[in-house]
Amino acid sequence: MVVKKIKHALITGFEPYGTPMRSDNRSWEAVKQLDKQIIETDCATVVCHCHQLPVSYDDVTVLVPRLHLSGEFSIVVHCGSGASGVVRLEKCAHRTDYVRTGNKGPTDLPPNGCVPGYDTADELTTAIDVDSLRNRLEEQGWNELYTSVDAGHYVCDFTFYTSLAEGETTYPARKLPAPQTLFVHVHPKADDVYSDTQLAELLRDIVRDLAQEGI
Repeated sequence: MVVKKIKHALITGFEPYGTPMRSDNRSWEAVKQLDKQIIETDCATVVCHCHQLPVSYDDVTVLVPRLHLSGEFSIVVHCGSGASGVVRLEKCAHRTDYVRTGNKGPTDLPPNGCVPGYDTADELTTAIDVDSLRNRLEEQGWNELYTSVDAGHYVCDFTFYTSLAEGETTYPARKLPAPQTLFVHVHPKADDVYSDTQLAELLRDIVRDLAQEGI
């Protein structure tokens, strides 16, 4: 009898944003379908913890570290709205050059355009082999996936960097292994390439794959 590990996955999407404000955000429409779901693999049982994030630098600065401290996560998948027609798996995140304001208006910018609070490199790269992940997902029929090294220097990139920095700092301090952390950019329109239900299934397959790879 195989005794499965219990793993916890932190999965986030974003609120609507833009001018004019969009009615919804594809990332959250997909992510919310996984809330409190159990994903089974051959070796692990994964419990999904899903949260919607504000499109605001100040809020992300507070909320993302707080979410990390709320559990012992071995998988973190952030999801945001990106370019039409494709789903992008991001490889790295950036600490500097944030000049586009968040939802709270002209003052919604990080101090000096930088992610605050971490003495970490200007660019952080996920420990996940993103190219291999994309290839495995492609073998499962997910053909509109691309890898990327430019997460956009907006709140998505800022969030990804914050999570990677948490993995380098607070997890070792808590004597925990850093989680496998990924950012997924989905297309902004519901009728573009994949439906919300399909995007949720893609995220489920990503979490399942990461749970297997992280055994």
